[in-house]
Amino acid sequence: MHIAASLMGRFTMARRIPAKLIATAFVPIMLFVALVSWALASPIGASPDEDYHLASIWCGGGIKEGLCEAGKSAESRRVPAILLDSSRCFAFKPEQSASCPQQPSNVLVNTVRGNFDGGYPPLFYATMSVFASDNVSASIVMMRVFNAFLFVSVTTALFLLLPRSRRGPLLWGAAVTLVPLGMFLIPSVNPSSWSVISAVTLWISLVAFFREGDGQRKTAFGVIAFLMTLVGAGSRGDSAVYSVLAMVVALVLTFTRSRRYAVHALLPVALAAICVFFFFIAGQSSVVNPDAFSGASEGSLSTLIQTNLAMLPQLWAGALGYAGLGWLDTGLPGIVWVSVLVVFAAFLFWGLQKLEPRKAVALSIVFTSVVVVPMYILVHDKVLVGAGVQPRYIYPLIIMLAGIALIQLQRDDLLLSRAQLGISAVMLTIANADALHVNIRRYVTGTDVVGANLSTAVEWWWNIPVSPTWVWLLGSAAFGAALLGAVAYSTSQRNDRVKDDVWNTLPTLSGRSALLP
Repeated sequence: MHIAASLMGRFTMARRIPAKLIATAFVPIMLFVALVSWALASPIGASPDEDYHLASIWCGGGIKEGLCEAGKSAESRRVPAILLDSSRCFAFKPEQSASCPQQPSNVLVNTVRGNFDGGYPPLFYATMSVFASDNVSASIVMMRVFNAFLFVSVTTALFLLLPRSRRGPLLWGAAVTLVPLGMFLIPSVNPSSWSVISAVTLWISLVAFFREGDGQRKTAFGVIAFLMTLVGAGSRGDSAVYSVLAMVVALVLTFTRSRRYAVHALLPVALAAICVFFFFIAGQSSVVNPDAFSGASEGSLSTLIQTNLAMLPQLWAGALGYAGLGWLDTGLPGIVWVSVLVVFAAFLFWGLQKLEPRKAVALSIVFTSVVVVPMYILVHDKVLVGAGVQPRYIYPLIIMLAGIALIQLQRDDLLLSRAQLGISAVMLTIANADALHVNIRRYVTGTDVVGANLSTAVEWWWNIPVSPTWVWLLGSAAFGAALLGAVAYSTSQRNDRVKDDVWNTLPTLSGRSALLP
C-alpha cells in the first residue's frame, strides 16, 4: 500500500505540472499573440475618436519640438497632420479601405481637437506619450502592443496569486466578455483600453485582498488593486466611477465586523479618493448636473424614458458585438454576437445557481448601474439609444457583471463539464476568428470586396513581412489555443477536486493510517 500511495502521489504531481505550465505560460503567450494580431488588424485612426486621442497622446508629455508644439491659442496645439487625417477618408465608410493619402509625419497642423483643456484624466495620455516619435506607425503599434502586454501581465499575475479554487471568475469572466469588443479595445490607443483592463482585474484583486491573511500575497493583491485603480481612473472619468463601484462590490462580498477588517478597508477608501480626484479634474465630470432634467417637459421626458428603457438591451448586446467595431462602422455578422451572447448568458445563468445574499446584493448593484448609468446620460442629453451612449461606455460594467456572477463565496471554481467548457470555447473561438477576419477585411480592401483570402487585392497594410491572411490565421489559432488551454486547466482542476472529495470520504486519519503498512 505504501508503494501504491507513493506512485499515486507521483502520478498526481505529474498531472499538475502540465496544468501549471498551461496556466502560467501557454495560455498567456497565446492570448498575447491573439491580442497582437488584433493590434495589427486595423490602421491608424481605426478606434472611435482616435484623431482626438492621438493628438492628446502626442502632447501627453508636454511641448516637444516636432511632436507637439504650441498652437495659435492656449487651447490648441500643432501636431503631425497624419494623426488628424488618418481616419477622415474611411471613418463611417465601410466600403472604403484605409489606403488614404497621408502627409509626411514632419508636417504639423494646428488643432483644438485634443485633451488640451483637461477633458480626460491625463495619466493614459502621459503614459502612451512615452512611445510617441516621428515614426507614427511604429509608435502606434508599440502603444497597442504595450496595452496588450499590460493586460496579459496583470491577469497572469492575479491568476498565479489567487488560490486554485478562486480562479474561475477571473479566467472565465474575462473569456466570455472579451470577444469582440475587448479584443479590439485592449490593444488600441483608446483610453477605453485601460477601462477594460481595470474592469477585469480591480474588483477581483480587492476581493482577494480582503480574503487573504496577512503576508506577501495580501500585499501583492493590494499593489495590483492600487495600480489598476490608477489604470482605470487615469483613463476616463466614467472609469473612475466604475472603479469606485468595483470597490463597493468588493466590500459587499467580503464585509466582516472586525477591527482587522476596518483597518484593511482603509485601502479601498484611499483608492476611492484617488478616483474622486481623477474624476473631478476631468471635464467628463460635467455630465453630473443636478439640473439635468429641467429643460424637458413632463410628457417628453416620460416618452424619452419609456423609449430608451425598451431599447436599452440593444446597448447591452452592443457591448458583446451587436453594435460593431471601429467607429461603429464595422458591422459584425450574427455568428459573432449571437455566439457571444449565448455563451455570456449561459455562464451568467450558471452563476445564479448559487445566489448567497452578499452575491445577490453585489449583482444587484452592478445590474442597476448597467441600467441607470446609460439611462441618466441618454435622458440628460435627450437622445435615444444609439445616438448618445456607445456600448463601450458601459462595457466595463458588463465585464464586472459576468465575473461577479461566477463568484462563489465558499469555493468558486466552475465545475462545468468538459463538454460544456469545450462547446463554449469553440463558439468563442469561431466568434473571434470571424470578427478578426471582418475587421481586417474592412480596412485592407473595404467591405465591397469579399472572400476568405485577405491577401488578395490588398489596398492597405502595414509595412511588415507578415500578410493579412497570416495575421488572421495566427491570431485566430492563438485565441483558440488559449481557450483550449483554459479548458484543459479547468478540467484538470475539476479532476483534482473530485479526487480530493473522494479522499475526504475515506475514514478519519486513524482509519486512513490503517490502510498503510
